[in-house]
Amino acid sequence: MAERDAPLIEVEDLVVSYGERRVLDGVGFAVRRGETFVIVGGSGSGKTTLIRALVGLVEPAAGSVRIGGRELTALSEDERIELRRKIGVCFQGSALFNSMTVADNVALALREHTELESSTIEIMTRIKLELVGLGGFGDYLPSELSGGMKKRAGIARAMAMDPEIIVYDEPSAGLDPIVAAGIDNLIRKLQQTFELTSVVVTHEMESVQLIADRICMLERGRVAGVGTLEELQRSSHPYIRQFLARRPDEDPSDGAAYARALAGLEGTAREHASDED
Repeated sequence: MAERDAPLIEVEDLVVSYGERRVLDGVGFAVRRGETFVIVGGSGSGKTTLIRALVGLVEPAAGSVRIGGRELTALSEDERIELRRKIGVCFQGSALFNSMTVADNVALALREHTELESSTIEIMTRIKLELVGLGGFGDYLPSELSGGMKKRAGIARAMAMDPEIIVYDEPSAGLDPIVAAGIDNLIRKLQQTFELTSVVVTHEMESVQLIADRICMLERGRVAGVGTLEELQRSSHPYIRQFLARRPDEDPSDGAAYARALAGLEGTAREHASDED
């Protein structure tokens, strides 16, 4: 097997429950080293829970998650912390500390988890900010940045420890199309430049078209399909076809009956008003 095709992340029969509710139900897939793997699906399909399981923030009820061949649940807490240092996470809301400058946000992990000299950390921080297009903004506070700049700062922080894997949670959510396209291009550039393995959760099909090597589509906690966009477009799975066609669920109500019901409600309201007069 070629090195690029070797799976870096392997998920098998993964089950995660919150109380009585099973959020992930037998999820399985593999992420190849160096690819951008995009997770899509409707609201409530389990996307965020899945990436939390990938970085060891939730314990599965069953199944397994292996990173570089190491089973997460079999690791000690120290081993799990060490493994997480190889995974950068870019949160949906950027999750920057508002009381710290952009540079201090990016440098935080380096200060907490390494014994590097302050001068070295300063240089590494400056390099990361340059990489994401924020050179010269290190002294700014998060409140002084635009939404797109905050996303870029979040990516710089995720890159701080030179991870093998970066997990992005809705990286272009809430951004206008031009800014969102810039974030997509940045994700692709970082992957190609550093041969990063990227796992991206998104609702944006425009982003999927730009960045995805392969896609995992979730439906109500289960995998509906895995493959390239072209492969999914050829799928006969009804949910995949509905999702890609952006087709809403069928409304079971009859239009004429619905109109009559509304008219009846309006008439009842008028009768009540007359009675009160």
